[in-house]
Amino acid sequence: MHQNVTFQQEPDAFFEVVKERVDNYFVESGQAKQANSFFFFKAFVLIGTYIGLYAVLMGSINDVLVFSSMLLMGPFAILIGINVAHDAAHNSISKKAWVNTLFLNCFDLLGANSYMWKRRHVYSHHAFPNILNNDADLKQNPLVRIFPNDEVLPAHRYQFIYAPFLYLLYTLNWLFFRDYQDYFQKRIGSLEMKKHKVAVIVKLVLFKLFYVSYILILPMLFSRLSWEMVLLAFLGMNFMASLLITLALIPSHVAENSLFLLPNNKGVMPNSWSHHQVLSVIDFATNNWFLNFFFGGFNHHVAHHLFPSINHTHCTAITPIIKQTAQEFGLPYNHEDSFFNAYLSHFRLLKNNGVQPGV
Repeated sequence: MHQNVTFQQEPDAFFEVVKERVDNYFVESGQAKQANSFFFFKAFVLIGTYIGLYAVLMGSINDVLVFSSMLLMGPFAILIGINVAHDAAHNSISKKAWVNTLFLNCFDLLGANSYMWKRRHVYSHHAFPNILNNDADLKQNPLVRIFPNDEVLPAHRYQFIYAPFLYLLYTLNWLFFRDYQDYFQKRIGSLEMKKHKVAVIVKLVLFKLFYVSYILILPMLFSRLSWEMVLLAFLGMNFMASLLITLALIPSHVAENSLFLLPNNKGVMPNSWSHHQVLSVIDFATNNWFLNFFFGGFNHHVAHHLFPSINHTHCTAITPIIKQTAQEFGLPYNHEDSFFNAYLSHFRLLKNNGVQPGV
């Protein structure tokens, strides 16, 4: 059952000090908090590669190349989502709203509905991360028990075994079910959904039809692949996309040592907003150049949650500022050096949460 949640007042000057230090970094470096040239370079490479793969899919006479290109479109769709459209949802690409809106439409072009995703992610998850019945991003399937205080089903005892197979369906569920489900929901986590404008459902349906047309119908009609092979490649593309997005999303919020704090009976959380962000979020492999390039700042997740309007390309610079300030104020800075360990930690969480404590 949903409960209106509020945070305590800030008990110290942590957020004030860290904000001042981050602001000073941008003043001293002469950079803006929005996207820099590196962001646009990366956006150009990722979007250009996705289009290039589609050109090979439709134009190559080599069956292996055609099939492989369609498979790779899945991971590159996710990379565009977490590196480009995600920043657009937080208005961190430009001060100009139309620029952010333009890039946000990448979600729609890739089959996902940007309107629903922004409400689920920005207005539910970011507002109340890791809070049961308020964070819509973390609770999506009743067969997976993430929250230790959530309802326990008999099947949960085996969730650490079957969850990886469910995760392979992540994008298929997102594209063809969850967006429509959210449209009819009265509430998405903490966010009360009011009546949508007609344009919302029109855009949702039209872009879904556009996506199905270019990703399935046109390849079936004009590529080298038979319709059966197109379907097989489409499934493989989504399996690869689902694997990549879970690799990026899981370690930062749902690891073995993640905190899932609860409000009291009056709906008041035990900590302030800034303290809650630091306590409930985990950074991982922040010195890994490969993840820093491809993961859109998701491995610098504390910085993103404290300053979501700052473009992800600056996270590597402001993470050390946050770490130092947190330590000065006695706040833990949660970090896992190993990306592999960070991901495996999630399945230890699933095993631990498969049964009630003490059972």
